[in-house]
Amino acid sequence: MLIYRGVGLLTLLTPIAALLLILILFPDPAVGRGNTSFSQVLLAFGLGSAINVVLGFVLNRKPRTPGQHASHHFFFLPMQWPAMAVVAVCVVVALLR
Repeated sequence: MLIYRGVGLLTLLTPIAALLLILILFPDPAVGRGNTSFSQVLLAFGLGSAINVVLGFVLNRKPRTPGQHASHHFFFLPMQWPAMAVVAVCVVVALLR
């Protein structure tokens, strides 16, 4: 039994890919080469997870019968909900900083 189904693994991989892209394309000169600031991490994880929220709603939009699992899930939840939780956490942490 896998913890993901369909493209649900993107819930984990897209924020990591966004972080790597931000690290490569927009390096922060204040933290040195190969490092990233906390604000860049929040931005990358927030953007990557926001992409997953939209992707999850699009991919899981067909109606399901009661008891039927979503076609694309991560940790047995439709992939948009864990991604939405990550976006919410990033927004809250950014506002509290």
